[in-house]
Amino acid sequence: DPEPKYGMAVTGVAEPGRLLRNDAAEPGLPITLTKPIGVGLLNNRHKQTGEVFDEAIALMTTLNRDASSAAVAAGVRAATDVTGFGILGHGLEVARGSNARVVIERARLPFLTRAEELAEAGFVTGASHRNWAAYGAEVTLPEGLPDWQRHLLTDPQTSGGLLVAVAPEAAEATLARIRAAGYPLAAI
Repeated sequence: DPEPKYGMAVTGVAEPGRLLRNDAAEPGLPITLTKPIGVGLLNNRHKQTGEVFDEAIALMTTLNRDASSAAVAAGVRAATDVTGFGILGHGLEVARGSNARVVIERARLPFLTRAEELAEAGFVTGASHRNWAAYGAEVTLPEGLPDWQRHLLTDPQTSGGLLVAVAPEAAEATLARIRAAGYPLAAI
């Protein structure tokens, strides 16, 4: 055997019945987002100005472990993390894999405090533009949506939240569990 790349080999066993898949959503299942969006915008502002955003640091250092445990306990059916492709890209990933349509209500999405302000001011990452170029043809946005609002939806996340789908009758209880687990801005 060749030497492991970083000096250690990691092996493990997963129980197939406990795996959370991004291709197992079904029409009619509500989707909950566990963390707010906008960390890419705040990080880009930081790179350009040196301004530090404690809210972004707190978000990026909060693991998804407790949110995923709460979702599993509530009977999650499908899940994915929201990272480099933004909420639209990862929503599209679930839609493609599940052969379903995902509808994201922008007004219900949680955002970091200054994310909308920074998007409107143009602190958009290059990845946000690349994301839209990669999958925008498969996304339907409301007519007349300003570009800065689209950039919020394509904003890449570092240590972003989870998108979890549960049965409709379990959605509110799942949201309550996730919030109680330490994700107060989680939203359906």
